[in-house]
Order: sequence, then C-alpha cells, then structure tokens
Amino acid sequence: MIIDTHIHVWSYPVLQEHGSKIRSTEDLMAFRTNYPELYDRTLHEEPIDNSDTLIEQMDENGIDYGLVQARPGSVTNDQVAQSVRRHPDRLFGLFRIGHDQEAAHDYLDDPGPVRDAAPDHIDYCVQELGMVGMGELFVRAVTREIDPELIARDMKPIMDAIARNKIPIQIPTAWSQFPGGLIYGNPIWTDEIACRWPDTPLILTKMGRSLSTYFEPCMVVAMRNANVYLDVVGTRPDHLRQAIDTIGSERILFGTDWSATWRWVREPVDLYTLRLNVLKDADLTGEERENILWRNAVRVFGLNINMSG
Repeated sequence: MIIDTHIHVWSYPVLQEHGSKIRSTEDLMAFRTNYPELYDRTLHEEPIDNSDTLIEQMDENGIDYGLVQARPGSVTNDQVAQSVRRHPDRLFGLFRIGHDQEAAHDYLDDPGPVRDAAPDHIDYCVQELGMVGMGELFVRAVTREIDPELIARDMKPIMDAIARNKIPIQIPTAWSQFPGGLIYGNPIWTDEIACRWPDTPLILTKMGRSLSTYFEPCMVVAMRNANVYLDVVGTRPDHLRQAIDTIGSERILFGTDWSATWRWVREPVDLYTLRLNVLKDADLTGEERENILWRNAVRVFGLNINMSG
C-alpha cells in the first residue's frame, strides 16, 4: 500500500494551458520570475477542481490513498472538502490557514485577526468537513516575528486548537517557489512549537529539500522532540538514510507534493518516479519501506483504512 500524505489540489486555467513550461524542478522554481504575466493570472483566475486528474495519476502509479490540501492562492478548505467528497474512497482532507497570502505575497501588517479567527475555523474543518489534519502552514501568514519564542507565542491559538482536536500539523522547510518569507524555511524555530505541544505531531515537510543547510536543523529538531516527523518530498537518498538511522523509519512519511505545477515535472523522470526512486536508492528494509509508505500515515493521521496493507 502507498499513501501520499502531501498533495495540493485545485488548479487554474493558466496552469492547465501552460504546463509544458514546467518540465523540471528548476523550471518550477523559476516559473514566477520567468513568466510573471502567467503567474499573475493564477492570482486572478477562478480555481478549478483537478482531483480527477490526480486520481488518474494515482492509479497509473500505484498510489492507494492521498491526503489533499489547498494549493497556495484562492483555493478554500471547502473546495478541498468538495474534492474529498467526490473521491471518498481515495482521498482525505487537510485544511490550511493563510495560504492566500503566500501566493500573492500579500502578508498582513497585523496577522492578529487571522490568528484570532483560526480556532473556530479549525473546529469547523475538523468537526464539520471531516478533515484529518492541518496542511502546510507558512508561518509568515500568522506572525511577523522571527524570534522562535515569539513565533510560538503568536501560534498559541492555532496550536491549542490543533491539540484540542488531536490532529497533526505540517510545516514546510527550505524554499518555496512563492515570493517572500524565505527566512522561515530554516525550521530551527519549530523546536519551540514542538516542545510546547509535545502531544501534537509536527511534520516538517520536505526534510530540507536535499539542502544540508535546512536538513541539519530538521534533524536537530527531530532528535530533540519525539513528536516531530519528516516527509520525503524533495529529499535525497543519503539524507533519508541518515534520518532513518537517527530517528527511525517510524517518524518519516511518504509524500510527492503533487500539485497544479509539480504534476508536470518530467525531467529527469516524472514526479512519482522521482519520489519513489529516493526510497529505492536509500536501500530500505521491508519494514522501513512499509512504515514510510503507509503505516506511519495511518497512525499519525488516524486514517480509517485497512491496516493489512
């Protein structure tokens, strides 16, 4: 069994029309600056549900289940829930907060109202929409602080609501193709979050994206906090092997970062092959592979699926 814990659903017409411009990771990173007029259209077009395409590609690549969340921009958590309702036997929903600011680089001078509104919205997403966790929080959307203790102070309403609902939260590491906020990609600040809410699973997505500058803080935070997990998106085999040997395969999750942009990657190989090859080249044991591909996802997100694999 394979569970992809890191998927962004919904797209825009411009990304459907110009996917050929994104063939590699480098193309994706530079899309905003190479084609500013096309990127600008993603900020103004109405989003469209691309979950049928997702399911087709999951089927082609042997992916059994997916955890889906909004892509940065105008996609709402209700729209993500709509995609889950269309594919209830394959998809589980994750909610996001502040991702509209991330895409437009339109961060609020005072993020206080976003933080204040978050607990009620978290309750709604979990209790009414049936979502099983919080997707990637780009922390600049809820704070202007850079000191770890002050970030943790500002995140308290969000983390208390997550803890109350007994769900995990994802926090991205390293770079993003979206503008601004790069300083938060070094996850050393998440140590304050992890130690203040020790019963809440904290997933550092992308594991530093193969860059040692970011991978090493991921490892430090994970070594200090048993509630910290990593996902394999964008990592490399030697980093994965080191993470397994250091914190154990029980704390690593499989993900692809499939999205309206990443789905087009074909060089050197397609996205699913790219992510699965990392596991292959890390020389996993059978138990390590099962833990990463599906067992950990079932346990961390409390998924109601067949545990037999």
